[in-house]
Amino acid sequence: MKKLSVRILVLVLVIATVTACALSFSACSNKKTIGIIQYVSHPSLDDCYHGILMGLTEELGEDLGGYKIDFQNSNGESSVSAAQANTMVSKNYPMIAAIATPSAVSASAAAQGTLPVVYCAVSDPSTATGCGLDDDINVTGSSDLLDFDGQLALIKAFIPDVDSIGVLYSKTEPNSISQLATLKSKAQELGITIVEQAITESKEIQSAAETLCAKDIDCITNLTDNAVVAALEFVLEAANAKNIPVFGSEIDQVKNGCLASASLDYVALGRQTGILMAKILKGEVVASNDSAIKVKDSFNCYSKKVADKFGLTVPESAGQNVDTQAAA
Repeated sequence: MKKLSVRILVLVLVIATVTACALSFSACSNKKTIGIIQYVSHPSLDDCYHGILMGLTEELGEDLGGYKIDFQNSNGESSVSAAQANTMVSKNYPMIAAIATPSAVSASAAAQGTLPVVYCAVSDPSTATGCGLDDDINVTGSSDLLDFDGQLALIKAFIPDVDSIGVLYSKTEPNSISQLATLKSKAQELGITIVEQAITESKEIQSAAETLCAKDIDCITNLTDNAVVAALEFVLEAANAKNIPVFGSEIDQVKNGCLASASLDYVALGRQTGILMAKILKGEVVASNDSAIKVKDSFNCYSKKVADKFGLTVPESAGQNVDTQAAA
């Protein structure tokens, strides 16, 4: 009798344990998933991702309102972004966030308006770039508009007699083509020539940078070109060999060896994007061009170490010294 009671007790415990596990699995599997696709890893896009998580947490709470995140990195391959987006759509994710233009275009094409797509760090979502994100249904996000006026003013402050600036860019990034056109127009107004060097693949960056630095240029300025920024060390290596300073498109590039930048805060950009995502999920905002965010406020930053290396005087307008920040 005692043996029977023990067996019954064990059976009850087993059933209870299995039931608890099943309930736990069910609760976990019932969590809805937010897909996030990041085109490539480099500091500014990584900052966007961290900012998105901050914004989501701020609006939804530490548990993200019951949502979980499926983060995917495309490693600089548009075809990978497309495959990742198609998988997320097939799994009926309630939303896809896409960091950088190639991933955003892939996500919008895969979703076809069936679910909200929220892009982050897309410099120009207009049809003029060939992206057309601002015309797509159920798509919105945040744009990182480079402060070209501020960047050119900063370059002239460091190099008063500048007359030629080199730019390395990807032919395959619509935003880079759009940015280059804007930069050339603004530079022309100042009597400055933009010397451009195009690439079609990331593996060309090293040789393209060397080719650009062999030309008659006073400095290089970066766009928010993902392929170029992700391979910044090759640009700096070629430029340093020719004693040519490089101006970055954001603060992390300055921390990593560029001279100065009229920089955007990409963590803040990501945070605003995350807040927008949460409001869409809560039904407070509709994913459309009307809810899109455009960030263009910039702050100047520079590296005193790099300025000293090139024998350049730091102007009063140079802003924050990143060397001091690193030391702190």
